Amino acid sequence: MTTAAGSGFDDPQRTNPDLPAIPARPRSRLRPRDRRVIQALALTALLPALLVLKWMDETDSVEKNLKPPEKVTDVPRGATGTLVGARWKVVARQAAAPPSFGTKPKDGTVTELQVVLAVRPDDAAAAKAVGSYGIVYTFTDGDGRSWSATGLAAGTARPGAVGRVTVRGTVPRTVAAALALRVQAPKASRKQGTPLPSLRFAP
Repeated sequence: MTTAAGSGFDDPQRTNPDLPAIPARPRSRLRPRDRRVIQALALTALLPALLVLKWMDETDSVEKNLKPPEKVTDVPRGATGTLVGARWKVVARQAAAPPSFGTKPKDGTVTELQVVLAVRPDDAAAAKAVGSYGIVYTFTDGDGRSWSATGLAAGTARPGAVGRVTVRGTVPRTVAAALALRVQAPKASRKQGTPLPSLRFAP
């Protein structure tokens, strides 16, 4: 004799007659072409953001490496100029034969230009700036050309005391007498948004 429970287990087609059948969920697959379209749209939306980030990064890098704007103050012959809290004045100027190195013959087309500056710092901060390596010395002509030079201080700068700085540079002999001396303040002393100050002493 077959029971009701037994008949239910015996019939493989009968599972749970009281519950509705759950249809199988169809799997959604994108066609390769549709997938490529979606990827292209996503890339198109992302590209402007990447370009903006790259532009901001390059702009920041360029701003850091660009030469800062400069404010040049012309100082007539015999006059005094003020820079980094100190007073500067040319007290001597001469051209000498350039130093020779080894056995090489001297170059007769160049000369060593020497300019001696009297410098009086107003305070301790100015004395420190005058003695720093950040000050840049160059000889310039009226055509925008420049020649690098080095400045050597005689002793340690002191507030209120007049010191000497000797500037030397190798320049063409034919233009030495017409070159101006430019003294540029250290870049670290420049305040953001302001030009870098410098003095240009007339020859």
